[in-house]
Amino acid sequence: MDWLALRRSGSSVVIYGLIVWAVLALSAEQVGSSGRAGFASHDGSPLAMIWPAGGFLLARLLNVQRREAVLTLIAAGLVKWGLHRAYGLDWLGAFVISGLAAAEIGLAAVLLRLRLRIRPDPTRPGALALVLAVSLIAAGFSALFAAEFLYFLKDVSFRALLLDWFASGMMGFVVVTPAVLAFCRSESGERKLLAARNLLVFLPPAFTLFLLLANPTMSGLLFLIFPPLLLIANLLDFNATALSLILTITVICGVSFSGHGPLEHQVAAGLLSRHVEFHLLQLFLLALAVTVYFRAANQAQMVRLRGLLAERVRRFRDSERRYRALAENSRDIIFRVSPDGRRLYVSPAVTEMLGWSVGEQLGQDWRRDVHPADWPAVRVALKLLQAGNDHTVFTYRRRRKDGSYLWVETRVRAVRERAGGRAVEFVATTRDVSVQKEAEEKLNAANAELAALAATDGLTGIPNRRAFDATIETEWRRAQREGTPLALLMIDVDHFKIFNDFYGHLQGDECLKRLAETIRAAMHRGGDSAARFGGEEFTVLLPATSAAGALEVAERIHDTVRDLGIPHELVAAGQVTLSIGVAIQAQRRYGDIATLLAGADSALYAAKRRGRNCTFIVSGPGMVAVAAALPDMVLDQSTANTR
Repeated sequence: MDWLALRRSGSSVVIYGLIVWAVLALSAEQVGSSGRAGFASHDGSPLAMIWPAGGFLLARLLNVQRREAVLTLIAAGLVKWGLHRAYGLDWLGAFVISGLAAAEIGLAAVLLRLRLRIRPDPTRPGALALVLAVSLIAAGFSALFAAEFLYFLKDVSFRALLLDWFASGMMGFVVVTPAVLAFCRSESGERKLLAARNLLVFLPPAFTLFLLLANPTMSGLLFLIFPPLLLIANLLDFNATALSLILTITVICGVSFSGHGPLEHQVAAGLLSRHVEFHLLQLFLLALAVTVYFRAANQAQMVRLRGLLAERVRRFRDSERRYRALAENSRDIIFRVSPDGRRLYVSPAVTEMLGWSVGEQLGQDWRRDVHPADWPAVRVALKLLQAGNDHTVFTYRRRRKDGSYLWVETRVRAVRERAGGRAVEFVATTRDVSVQKEAEEKLNAANAELAALAATDGLTGIPNRRAFDATIETEWRRAQREGTPLALLMIDVDHFKIFNDFYGHLQGDECLKRLAETIRAAMHRGGDSAARFGGEEFTVLLPATSAAGALEVAERIHDTVRDLGIPHELVAAGQVTLSIGVAIQAQRRYGDIATLLAGADSALYAAKRRGRNCTFIVSGPGMVAVAAALPDMVLDQSTANTR
């Protein structure tokens, strides 16, 4: 039968476990019944020194899923009930004994599975101690109830039955369960079992047999089997140690039942009773099993820890080798920096990029090489690391050996303590970004040029309507925020359609260019701005300008245009003139920008109705019309409410 295949199949777990359990249970009963009469218990039933079936079944319950475990436990109780009935025990006694035996195994399994996962490893720290503690609890629980029930059913000695039941059950758990758990954890358990059967494994049982059979007087030296078993635990694995221990215990039990036990001469001399001899031998075997198992588990843990340590050392060396290979062959510079800024490691790429040798950079403060103009931005990035961030990225200019500066990008990652989180060092990677920086500057210049083109009138070279809209929005908000006046001049070329038709479009375009230059030259403050509003219309925006200041600028524009002397034969003035409408936003007169524009536009058309070549201003509660060609300013109060 393929043991591994049978073990893996969930449907056959119950059948397989019951077969082995029944064989072990039957053999235990036969060992007890075939022994000498003195080895019977006080009620006359066979007495087993070790209950291997219970230990095996407990191990199986720890290696299967919950459903299979419950079915296995129920079936095991029925099998044990049938065995006791076959030996002539009445049905009630068989039911009580089989039920308590199943309860003992079930309680131990539940307690162990509360702390251990399925298929537990007996070599893990604390596993054997837990098995020992659970064995004491489960065996003591079932022994107490068994002694109580059988005391009333068959009138047997309560104390003797309690001790007999407890000792045999606990011995089964302590001796058999760890061995079965170890074999079941390995996928090649059978091969390991076969490989462990060598002369070294058979040394302790052979030595034990020699001590017990060679000379009865030497049986008191049975403690000498400890050294060879501990030697097996030190040299071989847990499986081999468990096999050697079980073989040794089997030899001791077999020889004892055959009448050559280690305490046989004390019994023959009347110094000990059979039961005292029996329980002393159980105590000896328990001490032997606990000592050897714990030593084997400790050795397995040491081997496992050595393996883990060796694996971690290997991984560390591989990681260090790969890190050095990457660091020494990377075009980027890799630094390790202490918290005070000193370089602890510098990759060879520093020579190619910056001209420094590795020795010249080690131990130096990296902050000395930062361009003074870039240090504020670098300091802000470093504060992120001080605030608890694990990494940061910043771009700055770094000094080269020849004194020039190179644009670089540095990525810094903090290496922190696991306990307190304090940064013990920093790992930085620096790469050359001068090409990217140059491309970025060119791109920014191109974007700025495109933005300027988008905001500039293609014909006149002054800002266009889009730029005017953005500027008036900004200046309007500033005037509202600061409470200052805002003056808007709306300018229109008089009779330009006639000029364009008579002189041609080329002359018309040239006229608009000269007028735009003249209007822009008439502004003397940096905040003043002129723009082409559309067609032959222009605007002038004068922040923080009163009505008097706006009139002054308007008159200056009239004067410069008159001095320009662009001929216009079809009008009475004989040259090109302008009409200007002015609106002043003062003391929140206008509710929004559209109202201000409407006011300036109305003032412009009022100036045209006045005969053109003049300025019409809307300011305060009234409007003032001024003829720019007259030497004196004329105030027209009759049109004060005209829009």
